[in-house]
Amino acid sequence: MKRLHLSAIEGFEAIDAVFADFLERRHGKALPPELLVAAALASRVVREGHSCCRLELWAGQRIGEGEEAARLPGLDEWGALLRRPEYRTLFSEPTSPLALDDSGRLYLRRYYECERRIAGDIRRRFARTVPPPDLPPRGLASLLCYFAATAGRERIDCQQLAVYTAMSNSFAIISGGPGTGKTTVVAVLLALELMRNPALSVALCAPTGKAQARLAESLIGGVDVLNVPPEIRSRLQELPSSTIHKLLGIGPRGTIRYDRDNPLPYDLLIVDECSMVPLLLMGRLLDALRPESRIVLLGDKDQLASVEAGAVFSDLCEVAELNALRPEAAEAFRLQTGWSASTVDARPLSGAVAELTANHRFASAANIGEFSQAIKTIDLDMVTALAERMAGCDEPDFAMGDVPVREMERNLAQLLFRPLCNSLSIADLKCLAEAGDDASVETAFRLLDSFRILAVMRVGRRGVDAINALCRSILGLSADFAPGLPLMITRNDPRTGLFNGDVGLVVADSANPGAVRVRFPNHSRGFLPAELPEHEVVYAMTVHKSQGSGFRNVLLVLPDESVPVLTRELIYTAITRAEQRVELWGNAEVLADALRRKTVRLSGLADRLRLGGAP
Repeated sequence: MKRLHLSAIEGFEAIDAVFADFLERRHGKALPPELLVAAALASRVVREGHSCCRLELWAGQRIGEGEEAARLPGLDEWGALLRRPEYRTLFSEPTSPLALDDSGRLYLRRYYECERRIAGDIRRRFARTVPPPDLPPRGLASLLCYFAATAGRERIDCQQLAVYTAMSNSFAIISGGPGTGKTTVVAVLLALELMRNPALSVALCAPTGKAQARLAESLIGGVDVLNVPPEIRSRLQELPSSTIHKLLGIGPRGTIRYDRDNPLPYDLLIVDECSMVPLLLMGRLLDALRPESRIVLLGDKDQLASVEAGAVFSDLCEVAELNALRPEAAEAFRLQTGWSASTVDARPLSGAVAELTANHRFASAANIGEFSQAIKTIDLDMVTALAERMAGCDEPDFAMGDVPVREMERNLAQLLFRPLCNSLSIADLKCLAEAGDDASVETAFRLLDSFRILAVMRVGRRGVDAINALCRSILGLSADFAPGLPLMITRNDPRTGLFNGDVGLVVADSANPGAVRVRFPNHSRGFLPAELPEHEVVYAMTVHKSQGSGFRNVLLVLPDESVPVLTRELIYTAITRAEQRVELWGNAEVLADALRRKTVRLSGLADRLRLGGAP
């Protein structure tokens, strides 16, 4: 195979070629082109969201065009070359830049080591059982009116089952879509835990500021309906919550306060929106947890994976029988509720993963609930029929139409001036922000959360940047910090306490006429524009950025043509951000292509769990 100019080949970038050159310099002599391509692929796939490169997917393939074209070797020949003793310092030693495992997965070393640490840590935690809760009969029903209402039914209540799963394990997962009651489960779980151990030290965290704020707000709402002693209620309302970065003390230069040598001081950690947590961050979080501490991961296994490499949450759910209990927990569950739960199978995390299936949010938005459920379960034969049905839907809670680019300005103007919250429209943000008093700003934030535009891509005629520019033009907010302009933080900034995903609003400074401040819902003071970390206008945001958020009304704008990032999981995530109404602009063919395309994240984590953490 001839040597290739890698950065000139579609799909590769300069950084991939630079990494291959680094490998050659480290080796001290010329490397075979097959090895250089393998190194460049290991760099490329991480950028595409994978933690590893599966060599069999590339073996024998032709890459490049014209004079730059070449055919990669077959899998056996390629693997044998990479495993030669003279290349051991590149692939096989603990300090080597790359790692090649026995299954033909090629990694950048830190992703390989992170996968192994996560698999080993989780298996050790799962192996350490926790005695099932010792409560009076019908103990769960006595805590919450919903449980009392469901007691005695033949069908198992998955919320109660989820509580038992979390209370009976040192490592547990609770998966469920929006509106399935995850925060209700957390409220009951924490109440029970504090009742059986009042000295228990607990913390809550989430990957973004927005997700963390929603978790804290939802938990406070859940506590209000609990039948618990006043001291337990007070503890629940005062539990600390933060972003994962803030919890770990990750600094702007990559420094970290809590790690294996200085672990977090908590007995129980609850982590929300775990589908958004990438591999390396999950590894750091588990590294910082004491061996005897417990952890519960919350999320939606059907939602989009993290923007960065890895799909840890879905990988973990894959290696478990859902809603099964260990035998001793199953017997305790039967005594407490009268229901008989299935017991675990041979998969490595069976007994640790509960899935909530009943949706309580979409009772008044049946089409949103029905379509989101259908998107999760459809097979290829149903795709076209579902896409055509969605395209023909025009109901109070769901509508879809193909809006050409030339008509977008007119249609957006109608939406921006449409009454949403207390007869106010998004256009009224300007008047509320110009008033600047606390009551007006609070109303403005409620209004802002009532509607959001979601797009698939950032660039292009139907991308986030173009839509935001169009909204600003329609509303006459051309100044960088015009009152009424919504802004989203795009970089964590511990100095200000603002984090990626936090949404604020430019408002008039009542103490300084003519000046403005940027207010955020969870901050008592306003920020000067110069104080803000990196940020952007946020009438529209990408679907990826919307994870961890919820809005009463959502507009989803599809691109003109199908693109690889447009997948079934993206459509599901976008639709389930809405509580009352979804409007979708796009054509049925593009939608059908998206529903056929499932997100694939390549990793070895599931296999390492199955093999007991072995290489």
